[in-house]
Amino acid sequence: MLDIYLITLALSISIGLVSTVLLLALSRTERFLTLFHVRGTLEKPRWGGVVFIATFALTPFIASALSSHASEFFSPKSGSFLGLLAAAALVFVVGFFDDVKLTSPAVRTLVFVAGGAAAYTAGYRIDDIGLPWGPNIHLGAAGFVATVLWIYAVTNAINFIDGRDGVSLGVGIFACVTMAQIAAHSSHPTVALLLVALAGAGLGFLPFNLPPASAYVGDSGAYVIGFVLGTLSIRAATGPTDQVFIAVPLVALGYPILDLVLAPTRRLLQHRHPMIGDEDHIHHRLEVYGAGPRGTLVVIYGLAGLFSFGAILLHYFGQTWMEASVLAAIVLVVGVTLLRLGYILTMWNSRSIVWLRQRVFAPQEGGHPSGE
Repeated sequence: MLDIYLITLALSISIGLVSTVLLLALSRTERFLTLFHVRGTLEKPRWGGVVFIATFALTPFIASALSSHASEFFSPKSGSFLGLLAAAALVFVVGFFDDVKLTSPAVRTLVFVAGGAAAYTAGYRIDDIGLPWGPNIHLGAAGFVATVLWIYAVTNAINFIDGRDGVSLGVGIFACVTMAQIAAHSSHPTVALLLVALAGAGLGFLPFNLPPASAYVGDSGAYVIGFVLGTLSIRAATGPTDQVFIAVPLVALGYPILDLVLAPTRRLLQHRHPMIGDEDHIHHRLEVYGAGPRGTLVVIYGLAGLFSFGAILLHYFGQTWMEASVLAAIVLVVGVTLLRLGYILTMWNSRSIVWLRQRVFAPQEGGHPSGE
């Protein structure tokens, strides 16, 4: 089995690398000039999604042609894979046009929901949730909503952190490798191989995306990574009784999910629209505090690695004490990070919190008796 993983990784890295070089070459030709040089990117194309979707689509077919053993696991012509690929292609298309000309939030939401519905139809479902503590939850008809919301959230989370060179791609690779390991251990080899293929595509593109980047991931790339990760993480975290142990992918994707929760919350507390972007994400704060582009990557990759390690511990050691320890460590690391970056002070002094403090802690009208 190890040989199939190595073939998949080597093949996907090669396809990703060659695709990226071709993408860069095409972006410098006069014919493609107006297509690639959009939204101020000049010679830096932002269509990383082309590389990711092409590599993710081609790797199973080529690997199956090279090895009959690989064909048994990949089953590239199966309805499950083709359904996932079609849904990922749909998400890629909206990202592709988003990179050329901004699409409306309503259109993006509609496409993400349609993609999530297609993934659900293809068999990637959250019908039962296994909780770290307490009874398992059977969702019934609500499983469809939970599945779509999870995929929608992860897709947006990866896009949220795509604000600096190498951030979203590196974090995505960490999550892919982590969930691939968990999928392999949970007897989901096909899911593990697909995650390895996506990680390989990212590794082939990463040298060109590290600061200073010569090619950008773009919305199309962030959407594809987020969508495929969100979808495959469901199956990877599914146990033998079809329960999805959602805590594992939540921790594995801890960094992008943290930013997804933090950014809209911060904006709402400041009486701003939660979905209108700004330059106050974690990666922006790190640069403001003097980390620099490469230093920012070191810190973020360190956080992503820590979350990945926590997810693996949760998966392999399901005891209550381990779950509590991982949760406590995550809370501590997140708390210290937010404190050091000034987020806690920013939210404490936000308009909504100031208003609440004035209502709760302000002296009662009329004051205390003077004692005279």
